This record gives sequence, structure tokens and C-alpha cells, in this order.
Amino acid sequence: MNYSIRSALALELTLACLIPMDLLAQDQVVLQQEGQSSKMVVPCQIVDYTGEKITVKIKSGGNQKTYPAEQVVEVRTSWLESHERGRRQLTDRRVDEAAKSFQEALVSEPRIWVRREILASLVRCALRQGDRVTAGTRFLMILESDRTTRHFGVIPLMWAPESVSSSAKSQARVWLTHELDSARLLGASFLLEDNQLGESAQQELAALQRSGDERVRQLAQAQSWRMKLRSLDVSDLELQRWDDRVQQMPTSLRAGPSYLLGRGWKMRREHDRAATALLWLPLMDDTDPRLTSRAGYEAAESLRRLGQTADARRVMQEIATRFPDTEFGEAASK
Repeated sequence: MNYSIRSALALELTLACLIPMDLLAQDQVVLQQEGQSSKMVVPCQIVDYTGEKITVKIKSGGNQKTYPAEQVVEVRTSWLESHERGRRQLTDRRVDEAAKSFQEALVSEPRIWVRREILASLVRCALRQGDRVTAGTRFLMILESDRTTRHFGVIPLMWAPESVSSSAKSQARVWLTHELDSARLLGASFLLEDNQLGESAQQELAALQRSGDERVRQLAQAQSWRMKLRSLDVSDLELQRWDDRVQQMPTSLRAGPSYLLGRGWKMRREHDRAATALLWLPLMDDTDPRLTSRAGYEAAESLRRLGQTADARRVMQEIATRFPDTEFGEAASK
């Protein structure tokens, strides 16, 4: 698998080098620079856009300039028709059609940074389809291209109890031997509750909590909470520490940890806190529709226990409307 990923990325680089910059559409980057009250619009051609910086070519002088990624408010560019079509189809929950459109765009798109955008959309499609192996493979392709990726939040970790197919377990074992910490995190996540390989997965998570990548460290620690919940051994004080750690995470990484925090409060019968943590997902991050719909459903259950039946009903209606193609979206409609 590593060979195919690297081969695909090598092809990306070759294609990008063959496309003259003046043949690409005019772009604009909207920046909010530190200490400035107004935004700055930079007409340019975007050369690359990573988790650390955006590199642009200014047409007038032909020179390249870089700006920190955190200063980027918006990028304006032209998208392939197949890319735009895939976005519309995904919004309309026509996921199979969207995946085909994004695949078409991936073949035709010469810009590496846009290809990473398309791969992130393909991860979202695979998550909607419940195909975590494909989602993981696509995610690792993004990381092979940009270790600092802005799309790290789409990493398809497992947070809720679910069955893992034999093929997924096989792939997870391969990921556990990968050079990338993020790949080993994926493998450990898939195998954490496996009867035979669960102990190895726990050991890997412990090691990853010393990773040089802060995102991996944070998520590996949060993944370890799954075993605490499984053992029914969580105190109010420990859950408060979890809450503090979740608040310190970037917004894009909070969905899964917030779900576990909600389950922990629910276990302690703190249903107001449980509902607050669980509702974070449908309100703020629906990257993983199956997890988000489950969190919303469980939040509604906690609201019912608090006697807030009208609020619980509204949450159920929203989950049924937004996620009708998921197990918990279907359950919420009944």
C-alpha cells in the first residue's frame, strides 16, 4: 500500500510540474494579518497550501511569497466541474455519485493542494458509507503529501463500539507497522477492542502519547479513554480532566473525544453534562455522520431523562432529517 501511495503522489508532482502557471486560473487569497484590523486580498496563483503556510505566486513580479496558514481567511479559486458536482452530490447525500465525481476530479486536477482537498472529500464519502478502510487509505495519502495537513480532523478513528470486519483488521495490522505515527494510530484505533490484538493496540496508544506530533498525542490519549469506559471505571474528577483536555484541543479534533466525554458523564448519570458534550458533534462537527448521529441520539436520551422532552424531540427530528442513511438517524425517525 505504501508503494501505491507514493507512486500516486509522484504522479501528482509530475503532472503539476507540467502545467504552466499561466494556464491556471487566477486566484485570490484573503488574509487577516496580525495587528491589522482589515483583511487583505492578494490576487495571485496559489502554488501550495499546507497546514503551516500558503505559498502564492504574485503575477506582477512572478515572485513567490508565503503567509502563515493561520492568517488565511478564505481562498478563492476555480474548481473543476466534477469537483463542484461532487460537493453538491455530497450535500444532497447522494454519496455514491459524489464519490465517483470526486474520483473523476482527482484524476483531472493538476494542483496538488486541490488534490488534497478532493482526497479529504473522498474520506468524508467513505465515512458516510461506513467504509473506514477506504477512508483511512485516503487520509494517509493526504498525510504522505502534507504531514502538516489542514485536514487532519478527518482522520477516521473509531470512537464508538462497532464491529470490525476481518479485512479491516488485516489492514489495521498493516497500519500498526507503518512509519507514520498517524497510520499506527489508525491501526490501534481499529484493533483496540479486539480479543487477540487489543493489548498490542493499547501498547501502541501508550507509545503514541509520546509522539512528536501533538495531534497524534492528543488523539492517542483520548482513544485510551475508550478502555476506561469499557471497564466502567471513571470518576467525576477524571471526567473533569477529560473535559479540560478536550477544551485544549483544536476544534477539528474534538468530535470523538467529546463523544467519549458525553458517554462518561452519561455513565455517571450526569445527564446535563452528557447532553452538552454529546450535542457538540451535531452542532459543530459532522465529519463522521455515523458518530454524529449516534451522539445526537444519545444526547436526546439524556435530555429525556432530564425531563426535557420537547428538546429531546427536536434533537431526534434533526438527527432523523440530517442523517437518514445512518443507523441512529433511522432509529431517531421512529
